[in-house]
Amino acid sequence: MNTLSFPLSNQLVVVMAPHAAMPMMVEMSARLALNGSVRVLDGGNRFNVYPVAQAVRRLTPRLEETLSHITLSRAFTCYQVVALLEQTPSRAVPTLVLDILSTFLDESVTLEESMRLLKVCIDHLTRLSRSAPVVVSAKPLLTLSAGRAPLVDALLESASRTVVLETPRPLPPAALPLWEQAAD
Repeated sequence: MNTLSFPLSNQLVVVMAPHAAMPMMVEMSARLALNGSVRVLDGGNRFNVYPVAQAVRRLTPRLEETLSHITLSRAFTCYQVVALLEQTPSRAVPTLVLDILSTFLDESVTLEESMRLLKVCIDHLTRLSRSAPVVVSAKPLLTLSAGRAPLVDALLESASRTVVLETPRPLPPAALPLWEQAAD
């Protein structure tokens, strides 16, 4: 499946996409904020309010009111992600977690420790998803981080639903007009 539809149900959805699916997550934060509170937990320092404001403006003239429904928290390490999720109460508030795996790629943290911490995070994400929808975004690992693939596997396996978006493949070059071909 490669799309999400509204309303979202209480489940843990993992979106795997280039750039941690930021265009989708921006649009989702705007749409959810129209209807009330939404929590955004930013693990990759990706949340920029300007694109969210643009999305909100397309949906409603109530910009300030709608943006005030968004609560943002940031984490810069995998330990901070765990602490952030531990402190997040289970309430009927949708939660968006942006680029969660970026904080787990720190080479100073062993893979075993990263896996342990991710499992703690997954438990909290599952807890939160019992009260409201939880959508977690992640991006595919670069070759440099391929040794951390078990993190991706664990995250995808924890999801009630996964959405995988691929980068559109470039179209083949257009055929040269006949007059350019003749010049060769």
